[in-house]
Amino acid sequence: MFGRIMWPALGAGCAAGVVFAVLQIFLTTPLILHAERYEASLSGSHYAQVVPSVLKSGTADGAQLWQVHGDAHTEQAWEPEDGLERMAYTALTAVLTGVGYGLLLVSAMALKGGAISPRSGLAWGVAGFIAFAMAPAMGLPPELPGSAAADLMSRQIWWAGTVIATVIGIAGLVFARNPVWSAASVVLIAIPHIVGAPEAGGYVSDAPAELAAEFVSVSLGASLVFWAVLGSVAALLWTRGEPGRSPVGA
Repeated sequence: MFGRIMWPALGAGCAAGVVFAVLQIFLTTPLILHAERYEASLSGSHYAQVVPSVLKSGTADGAQLWQVHGDAHTEQAWEPEDGLERMAYTALTAVLTGVGYGLLLVSAMALKGGAISPRSGLAWGVAGFIAFAMAPAMGLPPELPGSAAADLMSRQIWWAGTVIATVIGIAGLVFARNPVWSAASVVLIAIPHIVGAPEAGGYVSDAPAELAAEFVSVSLGASLVFWAVLGSVAALLWTRGEPGRSPVGA
């Protein structure tokens, strides 16, 4: 069974990763480089000091220190050189990410059982996009360098909780036949958004708002294509793994 799961996940992950890398190189990376030029043009301050309330006794009452991406350390962090090196690392990261998500997706498909087809694989992929990309982006949208952000650990915890709640909620909506379970699934999906994602206390960005908005839409579009390819190819490879037999029953 491990081989039945591993090979479709590996093939689909590589295919989706390559497609995703191409989309990143030609769509999102230029936006990141553009934002980095805005970031580099600043005076060199590593933090943005924001005073949301009036000054009292010579102090900033309620002042908050916002972390700005790319400026959290005084030393320049390593990053790949522009050009071939950056593209190579982008492709490698995308493929490894694709294989990891492919393993999760194929395992879920095998665990659910029943017939698997490229069409049902596409549906699985769309569900993966909703759970791993769209739902978290409603609270923590993709961010350009130079954007203010809350504490990293808090963001990771909220992201993981949102993904888990959305996965369980989608499963309940699709597979549960009880209206009570369906209603509970909707509530579960909504809970992370009712609680709210961690905030930096306001909004600070070196790049224009139009550039940030374009980055969010392009990133989510590329993610949707990634998950669609991942689910469809995984299902196709799964069904071809056992010719003439029920794919999951093998």
